[in-house]
Amino acid sequence: MINCKKGLRILLLSLVVIVSLSLSLIGSSNAKAATTSKSELSPYTMISNDGTITPPTKPSNKTFSKQRDGATTPSYKGTNAQKATVKNGLPSIGAKSIIGRDDRERVTSTTSYPYSAIAQISTDLGDCTGWFINANTVVTAGHCVYNTDINKWANWSTVTPGRDGNNAPYGTYNSNSFHSVSGWINNEDTNYNYAVIKLNSDIGNRVGYFGLRFQSGPLMGAEETISGYPGDKPYGTQWRQNDRISQVDDKKLYYTNDTHAQSGSPVFLRDNYSIGIHTDGGNSYNSGIRINEDVFNNLVYWENQ
Repeated sequence: MINCKKGLRILLLSLVVIVSLSLSLIGSSNAKAATTSKSELSPYTMISNDGTITPPTKPSNKTFSKQRDGATTPSYKGTNAQKATVKNGLPSIGAKSIIGRDDRERVTSTTSYPYSAIAQISTDLGDCTGWFINANTVVTAGHCVYNTDINKWANWSTVTPGRDGNNAPYGTYNSNSFHSVSGWINNEDTNYNYAVIKLNSDIGNRVGYFGLRFQSGPLMGAEETISGYPGDKPYGTQWRQNDRISQVDDKKLYYTNDTHAQSGSPVFLRDNYSIGIHTDGGNSYNSGIRINEDVFNNLVYWENQ
């Protein structure tokens, strides 16, 4: 009887060891799979602040217009009703680069389209610039909503379209969610430093919004404007400069427009189609994300969510 009990205890102990080893191996396998999965994500994989991960998705043809060498989404002037005042926020974040003489000029009528569709963004990470692409979607730089140094999403943001100093002609609106891509969030790659903020309001229908232009053909020499909210001018004032694209590659646009901590500003053409998102400063050129086909597809996906 004693031997039977001893044998039973040995058997039970053996089963416990086997189960423990199995669980350990399963956990190790899952951890490895998760790590592998993260490292193998496309840099254009979309990631939201609630943890949702969405593979790159080609939008329906109904959401954009095909062009001979690319595609566009429509721009809209908005209905332009106005109101309100605002208070100062946090310091601006982003690269500071004035190339030669400072040629920026202040936008004196921020309620005129397309400047009404450009907004000052304030978050607990700092202040930036953004621009509307539909009623409730604002494009900005990735580092304006996700800090890769501390691996942290912004906790909150407010968006003030057409701000002019303490005057907020359209009011100030809160964010519902933040969205960026794996290339920025996981890899801190400046080639993917872009994001959108979804708002709790359809204010874009009043202030208007930019069209998007993906153009596979030449952009060198294209006349463009960058307008936004810099950190070296009176707080909350919008400044612009017209110039031409100096250099182009598949993921970046380079130009000599002067900027100072106004990350997220639109790089747009005369017809109010944006071809880029300002993100970086430099010695000879400043630069931004080129709206190539992959960026275009992501922005169209987000604006339809």
